[in-house]
Amino acid sequence: MTLSINKYVIYNLKELLKNGYLVVGLLGACVPAIIMTYYILNESTPFNIKHISSFYCMLGMLAAVLLPLFFINRDYSTKTISLINNSVQNRRNYVFANGIIALSVSLLYTMTGIVLLLVTKALGVSGDLKLSFLAGFSVNVFLLVMTYFLFGYLLFLYGVRSGAVYGILTAILLFFPNALFKIQGIIHNEFLFELIENFPGYFYPAKVGSNPLSPLQYSIGCLTLIVLFVVVLKKSEKIEV
Repeated sequence: MTLSINKYVIYNLKELLKNGYLVVGLLGACVPAIIMTYYILNESTPFNIKHISSFYCMLGMLAAVLLPLFFINRDYSTKTISLINNSVQNRRNYVFANGIIALSVSLLYTMTGIVLLLVTKALGVSGDLKLSFLAGFSVNVFLLVMTYFLFGYLLFLYGVRSGAVYGILTAILLFFPNALFKIQGIIHNEFLFELIENFPGYFYPAKVGSNPLSPLQYSIGCLTLIVLFVVVLKKSEKIEV
């Protein structure tokens, strides 16, 4: 029996909605941004629209990465994955189906973020909300979610336990960039500084909600995404039944 990509995607997206995880994840993204909007509008603060988008992404990107991994964790934990691994075609379809779920989640978080920014701008939050910024925000969210999702997927394929996978993703999204930023401040080697600046593990979390990336960073990001997808696909196809 061949795994249907369409049925798998539709069923699991509905499951995300029914179990409330999708709503909780969106609330986790929006609440910090809404609180920041309140302080900007009611207190004398130097913050602007970019701070709203940064607060939205602070927990929002973590939720957007973990949500599609929920199904992979579920299938591996319940051993349902053994039913899918019975053929190369099914394993390939499983990768594509979960990739589509991750893409759908990234699009939802992108659209929610854009609506939130437009509303806060209309309420009087200062800062330029140009098309170039919104386009950069959209591409940044897509690349970050898909890249970290595939990285998490790869960890599952190598047998890393779900708790460790979630812990690693949380650390590299929320804490690792700050550590690299501090390292940048104390090093005086231009090569090492640029190496950190153009490392996806740094520029994605640091800039996803604040600035479009540089052409070099977008090139590195796209290449990283392609390599991760190919590695995940090939690793999945070679799983021994």
